[in-house]
Amino acid sequence: MVGEDAVAALHARSPYNVGHVESPRTEGGGDRYAHAAALLDAWQREGVLIREERPAYYVYEQRTAIGSERIVRRCCFARMQLSPFAEGVVRPHEHTMSGPKADRLALLSATRVNISPLLVMYRDASGAAARAIEGATAGEPVYAATDDRGDEHLMWIVDDPAAIEAITTAAAGSTATIADGHHRYETALNYLGERGEGDDGARWVLAGLVAEDEPGLVVLPTHRLLPDAQPPADFADRLGELYEIEAFDTIEALWTAVQAGASNPGTFGLLGLGGSGLHLLRARSAEVLDARMPGEWSPASRALDVLILNETILAPLLGLGAAAFTAGRVEFSEDVEEAWEWTQGAPGRLAFLVNSTRVDQVVSVADAGEVMPQKSTFFYPKLATGMVLNPLDE
Repeated sequence: MVGEDAVAALHARSPYNVGHVESPRTEGGGDRYAHAAALLDAWQREGVLIREERPAYYVYEQRTAIGSERIVRRCCFARMQLSPFAEGVVRPHEHTMSGPKADRLALLSATRVNISPLLVMYRDASGAAARAIEGATAGEPVYAATDDRGDEHLMWIVDDPAAIEAITTAAAGSTATIADGHHRYETALNYLGERGEGDDGARWVLAGLVAEDEPGLVVLPTHRLLPDAQPPADFADRLGELYEIEAFDTIEALWTAVQAGASNPGTFGLLGLGGSGLHLLRARSAEVLDARMPGEWSPASRALDVLILNETILAPLLGLGAAAFTAGRVEFSEDVEEAWEWTQGAPGRLAFLVNSTRVDQVVSVADAGEVMPQKSTFFYPKLATGMVLNPLDE
């Protein structure tokens, strides 16, 4: 969720900033969801929001820097028909928590507009959709801007019937794996359940469709922070039965070593343990780790670093099972330096650095009908809110 200071800054930028409807605020305790709906109605009357006159897709390109590397990612905004997860057409890839869904449902019920899109992966086996998108982006974009971080945002309208057909055929012939936006998708399902199948508009949700092999589809790691780990006296000895433990002098060198072991499941950085406080963990053998993983899980889940960490260290050695995540006993950070500084801020803190979950791993786990723990992936960059809205009344 966006913090109050960030929301206030967005609201102050313009009376037409989409933050006014995505994160509505009212004075005097008024109904903020009704306020958001009223704003959307007013913006349409004033011509701030304009509906396309004919069917179209919208290609959205984001250009960002990750370290020294420049990343370009394209997706295609579209309406996607809702399908219960049990049908296996649209698949989640990680668990969610209930809190944000209640807020999103209240906003959707009041506005009947999808304001923020999902990021959804599909298979473009023939490459036809990619070719259509490439052709559409040959001309000048209808929108181009650079945000405060220096990221570039560009958009093209795709209304050529042949291009629309190519994209539609590719996406409709594939399963859809939610990369980001699980709460929004589940909220849309809940809303459809309330409205009933007779409400055709409620059967759709706004999605940014991205091909699984899109070169700019990047997943960043999310590290685990343990505020009150309370390791037992024999923690290091028990850890040493499963992992080789190597001390490092700097966080930079440790993180480089963790990344170098990305192809070997069970390679972690441990921050806050005695001595230097910086240790590399390498699995002594894949067989030893695999024996500790639940036998009913698929090979894809059994080889996933975040689950290996849970099943071989957090739960058995530190008593941090699934309930610990929902109880706030495990926190998260995407920043290695931040995680290291955090462990130095108070006694009893530990942190584990994990490698990124790969896109192919996300898809493989979804193919197996399984889901990852929350915060297993961080698809970057986030889709900007407000580029395209999807009203459910049309």
